[in-house]
Amino acid sequence: MKRFFWGCAFVASLVVLQAFNQFVYEPNYSTAEVVKIDGLLIFTDSKPIMPNEILGMVDLGFVSSTQYESIRNNLVKRVKKTYPNADGIILNLNKKGVDNCYVLKFK
Repeated sequence: MKRFFWGCAFVASLVVLQAFNQFVYEPNYSTAEVVKIDGLLIFTDSKPIMPNEILGMVDLGFVSSTQYESIRNNLVKRVKKTYPNADGIILNLNKKGVDNCYVLKFK
């Protein structure tokens, strides 16, 4: 009987110790390790999990290249000019050429 009691006590203590050693996940504004360019968090094919509000939408306009980097950089420049207090953008890149982005401000 004593062996059973001490065995249960040992297992219970291991469970308690393991529970205290668990990593506590706390999301932050760059969860998912998004890229930050010119002070803006760039969300591509993803959404931020932190509370935010959408300040507006910025269209791409004319770009001489169809490469991702030139489209992204053009949108970042337009956002910085139009919304200087923005924290991030969500890129909407479509095959049909209706590229734009939503401008975010975190709460």
